[in-house]
Amino acid sequence: MTSPVIKQPRELHACMGLNACKGHDRLGTNSCAGSGVCATAAAHSCHTLNNCRGQGGCGLYGTGEEQNHPGENPCAWLGSCAVPINAERFSTNGPNQGQSVWLRARALFEQRMKDAKRQVLPSPSPVGPTAAWLDANFDPDYVACGASGMSGGGSCI
Repeated sequence: MTSPVIKQPRELHACMGLNACKGHDRLGTNSCAGSGVCATAAAHSCHTLNNCRGQGGCGLYGTGEEQNHPGENPCAWLGSCAVPINAERFSTNGPNQGQSVWLRARALFEQRMKDAKRQVLPSPSPVGPTAAWLDANFDPDYVACGASGMSGGGSCI
């Protein structure tokens, strides 16, 4: 009798460049932490609609505290806004107000990896995926919402 082949689940993360392991991006082809091309989180369109820990983006709804921790929500239904986090999205509340959500998420990710003494490669884009890039490379329905349409991803559904 042969042992069943068990597929390793990909770790769930909110966007490009936020993956902690080799092969843990949407395509499964990235070579190292931080180099993945897109989120593995299930697509969701707005605040609190994520179905797992670490899947919430930020940028339109939520408290300043929630918006200051993109991709770090502790549980399902506690994420602040949709994934993926397009490069055009900015925080509307809290200490990151008016600044890039993706850059904040990447800084938090890099700090987690540094604390864990893990190697991190540069992201495929230094500012995250643009809405146009997401639209061209993935199902258009996967492009996440933005701040009332102002951030390039359209409004939340």
